[in-house]
Amino acid sequence: MSMQLDVRNEAAVSPVVGVMLMLVVTIIIAAVVSAFAGGLGQGSAKAPQVSIGAEAHNASYILIDFKGGDTINGGAITVKTFIPMGDNKDMSYKVNLTKAIYLTTNENVGNCSSGYGCSWKTIQPGDRIRINWEDAFAESSWYPGTYLAPSVGEPVNIEIYDTSSGKQIATTQVNVMP
Repeated sequence: MSMQLDVRNEAAVSPVVGVMLMLVVTIIIAAVVSAFAGGLGQGSAKAPQVSIGAEAHNASYILIDFKGGDTINGGAITVKTFIPMGDNKDMSYKVNLTKAIYLTTNENVGNCSSGYGCSWKTIQPGDRIRINWEDAFAESSWYPGTYLAPSVGEPVNIEIYDTSSGKQIATTQVNVMP
């Protein structure tokens, strides 16, 4: 006599529901991998923010007034000038901040004479720095001693970037005064 077992699994998941569950799991895994690959999973330091004003005095100097925002180290920023119009349109120049004057103490923003790297001034709201004209614009290779700078009445953009992230943290546009 043979005995037959009647086994029924009534708790089984239907094939349609099983396929749906696999799709949901696949989408979740893809989203997590995409977030990490796209950099969303990384923690990055927030770039500082500052508010500035400026004056540009023709063939003399540029004065940057730090009006508000975060306290920053002079070595942690890059200052650039950009000429949006005129004879030297689209000229951009990276300013050498070691020659800029920190007006609070009348000392250079950066001191690199120690041989052990540079020491930098801490710039906070209310501080001002002065950049000599010849340090703010590129010197002409055709006419040494002349600079590729805007003329009186023309605008110049003063842009400040966070050195570590490369992000722009402040910008202002001023017209060159006589």
